[in-house]
Amino acid sequence: MNALKKFSQFFGLHPLVGFGMFAVDIMLFGLETSTLEVGWLISVPIAAALAIPSALIQKYSFNDNWGTAIGKGMLIGVLTAIPTPLPSVVPFIGGVLGAVKMLGAGEARESHEER
Repeated sequence: MNALKKFSQFFGLHPLVGFGMFAVDIMLFGLETSTLEVGWLISVPIAAALAIPSALIQKYSFNDNWGTAIGKGMLIGVLTAIPTPLPSVVPFIGGVLGAVKMLGAGEARESHEER
């Protein structure tokens, strides 16, 4: 279980970041397809702006160090700005890994309290 927790910490995203950016990417892709790619001019600044709160959530809620949190936030922002739905799989998988890590931390805390 310890290896899974380390893997989830390294590659995972806070579930709010992962699932939130997945939803935003799907919404922005809908805008881009309905406007025949003119909506791309709107989606790039939105994705860039959401990279900042993503990094802050990673730092303060997921306990990443600053370099990792900024790297993950920038990566998710860039992937959200790409006008295709394929990169939206990455935040979703990261959110699942983050949820696994957070659920594992809760189980470890409960077993420690029982002792």
